[in-house]
Amino acid sequence: MTVRYDDSLPNLIRSARSAGLDLASDGTIVVRDTAGRLAIAFRERVSNPDFNTALKVALGPYTLLPEPILSPLLFPALEAAHPILLALLVDQTYANVRFLDRRVVGMDWLSDFSTPAFGAPRLVFGSLKGGVGRSTALAVLAADLANHNKKVLCIDLDLEAPGIGSMLLHESLADDRRPKFGVIDYLVENGLGGTEDEDLFDHIGVSQFGGGGIHVLPAVGRVTDEHPANMIGKLAHALTEDITASGRRPLSAQIREMVDRFTSRFPYDAVLIDSRAGLAETTASTWLGVGATKLVLFGIDQPQTFHGYRYVLSHLLQTLSVAESPDQDDWRSRISFVQAKAASQSDARERFRDNIYRLCADELYDQDEGPDAEPGFNFPPRATGAEVPHDSAVVKSDPDYEAFDPISDAQILAESRYGGPFSAFLGRAWEMLGMDRVE
Repeated sequence: MTVRYDDSLPNLIRSARSAGLDLASDGTIVVRDTAGRLAIAFRERVSNPDFNTALKVALGPYTLLPEPILSPLLFPALEAAHPILLALLVDQTYANVRFLDRRVVGMDWLSDFSTPAFGAPRLVFGSLKGGVGRSTALAVLAADLANHNKKVLCIDLDLEAPGIGSMLLHESLADDRRPKFGVIDYLVENGLGGTEDEDLFDHIGVSQFGGGGIHVLPAVGRVTDEHPANMIGKLAHALTEDITASGRRPLSAQIREMVDRFTSRFPYDAVLIDSRAGLAETTASTWLGVGATKLVLFGIDQPQTFHGYRYVLSHLLQTLSVAESPDQDDWRSRISFVQAKAASQSDARERFRDNIYRLCADELYDQDEGPDAEPGFNFPPRATGAEVPHDSAVVKSDPDYEAFDPISDAQILAESRYGGPFSAFLGRAWEMLGMDRVE
């Protein structure tokens, strides 16, 4: 039978079980190379020709040649690369595997969910598809916060499809609010001379909305707009690792440092971060790496929404450790869903919520082990509150916000306009930020 990617690691686990090997021990690392092939590294030399032969048969084309058993001389370097502990269900029994996945792209999806940052709370706005109103909701929330005398920083990390800057910053000759530089400029220079503290203000624009209470760190600044031919090249260099005298710095580390630096420049009440749609490397850097108070995930009531988030949640639960006691931070409690472009009928909104509940019950929540089990991370279907991931907030469908352009129609960011379609979402967002919204 032909061995495929999805068969390869379970086959390796079955072979190890047959040989009586503990793949979770400190002396063992399972390695997948950049082509997807598998091997096992042992701290001490293991001589087992039968296991070696059986492993080659079990893995087929997914055998790392010439031998799937690596030399112990490689073990220290592999251990220094920080393998993770996976828990995989194979033949109805869970197996713990000390695992190192060597990838050309996607390494940030193996990062830990960073602990919440100190200072102003941070909301990261995410989605799997564009066009769901994620950036629009961020702009509306920023305006609402500023309209209620809060100071907010908006950061556009949707680097390949920038939008927050052009939504919130005038660029006319009479009133050009764009800063000189943006996120892409910062990341490009970060790998070279870096950006001095006094130059950070060249990256921040003050929006005309909200009486000066909205600061914007856009993806691109005025210089890039004046030299548009440089955009593609700058983007390519911005999304690479930095090579420094002390080693390589992944994109996630660069983005976290950048966000921390800008948020410490001013006493903000809230930080709103827009991420790229999809499952790219920059998505992982933003979702997992910036110290989000909440990861706010948008979707519309379509099957691809639930399929896509199932891929994400299943991966995260497999690769990230969860809290062992209620007193510890549990990354799962920082996930919250939003139904975008929701129908006005309440039954349609309930259908979305029910689908999200089933998704969370299958891929995020602890399984109910019976009446005598210790309480875990689990919620009943009708539970409510910002701490309940499946209790999705709602942004109602409204044609006025389909072609969202507050530069042309400033009144679209007036509370009298956005209060209808965004009221439920705004109430939940303020709750996530730990603030009381006074009407």
